[in-house]
Amino acid sequence: MESSLKSLQNSFIMLTWSCVEELIFDEEGSGFVGYTQYKPTTNNISIKLKVKLQPPPRNWYKLNFDGAFNKSCLHGGVSGIIRNNKGEWILGYYEKYQTTSPIQAELLALRHALQIISKKNIFPCEVETDARNVIRFLDEDYPTYNDLIHECRWLMEKALQQGEIIMKHNFREGNMVARQLAKEALMCPSYNKTLYVVSPPTFAIDAYCKD
Repeated sequence: MESSLKSLQNSFIMLTWSCVEELIFDEEGSGFVGYTQYKPTTNNISIKLKVKLQPPPRNWYKLNFDGAFNKSCLHGGVSGIIRNNKGEWILGYYEKYQTTSPIQAELLALRHALQIISKKNIFPCEVETDARNVIRFLDEDYPTYNDLIHECRWLMEKALQQGEIIMKHNFREGNMVARQLAKEALMCPSYNKTLYVVSPPTFAIDAYCKD
């Protein structure tokens, strides 16, 4: 069990200063999305970072996922978009759930992403989210949603037996297509029904083109 958890932990990549430096200084790439701010706690100086789509390596896929939450009616929307190393749309999906918090929505989105990857054999794959806590909870327990977290860990371990997966963090501005799909899921008339889109839908086309 320890070796399994160790291999699982080694598959997660957290955002580091090397990633930040790449975002700041890599001016030659395409796919500009927008700007965000990072404020160091030591001197409270704001730094503007250019956030853009980082394509996966050659012959890899990238799956960006997101979860949305409507507090007034306890609806959750989960989504994902799969692209190739050229940034081309392979498959998108979204689904509506009953949820109680934004964290639960994000964890459900991760669970759905891992299920899609295994079911449709999307390997090797970079899995990217703007929810840093989701990555952290895969390494640390969170009592409220331990059952869901354990299921995500099991799905990750199962997927790693099929192929290679890397978990990555990105800023929200670099995850806008998945965010648009998750918001659309909130407006679906029924729960627990996955809607697949094989090309960019009208409501997400602007965000996709900016990538």
